[in-house]
Amino acid sequence: MSYYDYLASGYDNLHGKEQLKKIKLILDEFNIFNKKVLDIGCGTAFYSKFFKHYTGIDNSKEMLNKANANVILGNAEKLPFENKSFDVVISISAIHNFKDYKKAIDEMFRVAKESVIVSLFKRPKNFNEIKGYFKPDKEIDSDIDLIMFKAI
Repeated sequence: MSYYDYLASGYDNLHGKEQLKKIKLILDEFNIFNKKVLDIGCGTAFYSKFFKHYTGIDNSKEMLNKANANVILGNAEKLPFENKSFDVVISISAIHNFKDYKKAIDEMFRVAKESVIVSLFKRPKNFNEIKGYFKPDKEIDSDIDLIMFKAI
């Protein structure tokens, strides 16, 4: 059982407040409610209620079992979607868990039409590496995360 499978039943109670703060910052800054959104590393699909057209993907079956949304079991490095399938791709506090963040970022840009928004924990040792590869157009500081935006 993976770490996130183990945490699935209590994940939203444990991290809900923090996740709510991040999504509010994102929605206040970017007009994406009506966009077709892909959430990579969606977990329990906590963010699904904030978007009109939502799809989530995660590699934790137990997290997805808690979701009440359109979700798919899969991984960020090989997304099962056509090029330019989504208006906006988001990945909130997940990229530090990906096996190959470069492949994941490349996949995000492949399936996005308009923009990609990534929230990155500030504490991973490869923080600067990930930020440098992503090359954000805009950044929002959110306590423990840096929210990065890049237009296509």
